[in-house]
Amino acid sequence: MKYILAAISLLLAGCFLTRKTSRTPAPTAPSVTQAEPMPAQPPRTDTTALIPAAAPFHVPQFSRLVRKPVYHIALFCPLYLDSVYNEPHTQTWLTRFPEYFLPGLEFYEGARLALDSLHTMDAQLVVKVYDTRSSNEPIDRVVQDSFLQKADLMIGMLDYQELKKLSAFSQQHQINLISATLPNDAEITRNPFLIIVNSTLAAHASAILQYVLTNFNNVHLTLWSQPNSDDNTIAQLFLEAYRKHPQYDVLPMQQIVYDTSWTASRVASQLIPTQNNVCIFATLNPVVALNMAYKLASLTDRYQINLIGMPTWDQITAWYADSALYSLSVFYSSPFVTNPQSAAVKYFQQKFMQLYRDGQPAPSAWKGFDICYRFVWLMLHYGIYFNARINDPGANMLIPYHFEPVYKQTSDSIPDYFENRKIFFMKIFQGKTYAAGSVNA
Repeated sequence: MKYILAAISLLLAGCFLTRKTSRTPAPTAPSVTQAEPMPAQPPRTDTTALIPAAAPFHVPQFSRLVRKPVYHIALFCPLYLDSVYNEPHTQTWLTRFPEYFLPGLEFYEGARLALDSLHTMDAQLVVKVYDTRSSNEPIDRVVQDSFLQKADLMIGMLDYQELKKLSAFSQQHQINLISATLPNDAEITRNPFLIIVNSTLAAHASAILQYVLTNFNNVHLTLWSQPNSDDNTIAQLFLEAYRKHPQYDVLPMQQIVYDTSWTASRVASQLIPTQNNVCIFATLNPVVALNMAYKLASLTDRYQINLIGMPTWDQITAWYADSALYSLSVFYSSPFVTNPQSAAVKYFQQKFMQLYRDGQPAPSAWKGFDICYRFVWLMLHYGIYFNARINDPGANMLIPYHFEPVYKQTSDSIPDYFENRKIFFMKIFQGKTYAAGSVNA
């Protein structure tokens, strides 16, 4: 129990956490045999002259250079600590953590490692961790906490409602809020202090269409969706992105409404033998994706087919395990792709294993490390309103994000939020995964 409780230490500096659990290793993480030094960072300089005189994005705070001797950071993670106390068989926690507990703890692990690494920059940080699943401290009460009132930066692994409530607090108090993992804007508007890292499905739709336009020739483009609300919502995002960009006139797109009872022959009736059939499927459901993938794979001897799916398709292990799918080229989009050979990746792996005595870091740990490092680095260099320099390449650690302001109404002068619009593409073929480029949506 002691090492579990250590995970909730409110001051990250000085706490230590070890644990054992069964996890799937991160797919891009090779083993490391030598310690890697901290990747070189550009020298810190006086940045007063680097801040534009006019207010960037029409937000007055963004033209201010506000530095502090000590920065206060609020970190939000779903740690489920109430379950630690209420679990009827707490002894089992000593050998294996429940699956629902892991993502939040893994995110914390990565974030803590990032903060430890930033000590090399003489960073003076006070960090408080909030358990977003606490019944004693729900978000409605957290926003009244004295620490949060003086926070300089908020970083969170949040759900929809948590994002809405913390965004309102961020907007009111003019504090940057980093939404790390939720691919949704929670219908938020006019909050330029909100930064969404995990790109929304609207960004993915725009990126996929750009990717098809620039990477495929002789295309017969089809958009496949089921007659349900989820698929229809995603399909509408593609149709809206298609309508907004005149360049897509050279690339006709046919929408196909299907259901999983369709036979392979009926699927084939929607394909053209003399063209490159690029099939975009607007489903997040891996079961549905596989159902249709098997049918398309059975047709690859007669048709050229490239199947493009959603970010959730990276969870499907059958791509690699079932040879019946090997003949089908499958693409999926993701905002989180790392280069396993980079110095930063090797540094993170080595430090993670040193600190936690664990195996390969899980995906949530990678995100916690990269996102926390990036935005704290920006704050240390440019002060609490680093927004005008949000794309400084010096902040890149594992992933070179690219943030753009989002305006839901063309007449708006103030962004509704900032969003990572850099989308990577992965190709799966013959049971192997390949990097297939990226697009700034």
